[in-house]
Amino acid sequence: MSLFSKRKKLVVSGCSYTDNYARQEKIEEFPLWGELLAEKLDMDLINLGRCGYGNKAIYASLAETILPRKDIGLCVSMWSEVQRVCLFRGGVYVCFHPDRITLDADWHDQFYNPPTKNPKKSSVRYEVSKVLMDNSFDDMESDTLESLGYMYSFQNLCEVNNIPYLQIQGCPPLMNKEEPKNNKQYKDFCNYVIESPYVDKMKKTFIGWPLDSRIGGYSIDSKLEEDHRISAEDTHPNAKGHKFIAGVLYNEYEKSYS
Repeated sequence: MSLFSKRKKLVVSGCSYTDNYARQEKIEEFPLWGELLAEKLDMDLINLGRCGYGNKAIYASLAETILPRKDIGLCVSMWSEVQRVCLFRGGVYVCFHPDRITLDADWHDQFYNPPTKNPKKSSVRYEVSKVLMDNSFDDMESDTLESLGYMYSFQNLCEVNNIPYLQIQGCPPLMNKEEPKNNKQYKDFCNYVIESPYVDKMKKTFIGWPLDSRIGGYSIDSKLEEDHRISAEDTHPNAKGHKFIAGVLYNEYEKSYS
């Protein structure tokens, strides 16, 4: 991309479904959906996605980037899990999942005698996660409403500034992959979405709204086939998956803005 390019900019953000996850994991790299979409749209790409990003960080990265610019052709937000906590430290967002951090650390206790020697319990992330979990600050309803607020704010930000935009849920909105329909956690999540003040406020530019198949929506992860994923163990999208995602977004762009 030329420093002085006059082409419109495609600005995207998200978590590991948007960032160069393959490079981080030291596996064979492939074109990302942002790169493929930028090529289709004849735009220059600005990819703000970072592995592990939560929705607060995704929203902030987009808002800080698009507000000063006048050359944006399209802005795409690919949202992450609603339970991720985002802290702003030293000019960067540190994001983590309290439930996942504590469960993983507790599981590793079995390898240490005494368990107090478990190094996973000496990190700041674990200590913060433990406080949040022990004091019920990691609350599903609050997490859900906070994320929905970022989604609605992103929509309004783009509308007010006349910026073409799309948004979509990337990975499943909760920690685990899609669970059976009787899973209480997902039932609660769906109820919070339906009962929220945002449920009828999202426009057609939100692909897959309202987020989950139980209430008529979907995440892009739920549309990926087996051969769209890196492996059975690592279900992040592979080259074919990123190509599929780029196609979905391009088709929605054509419907909304052509």
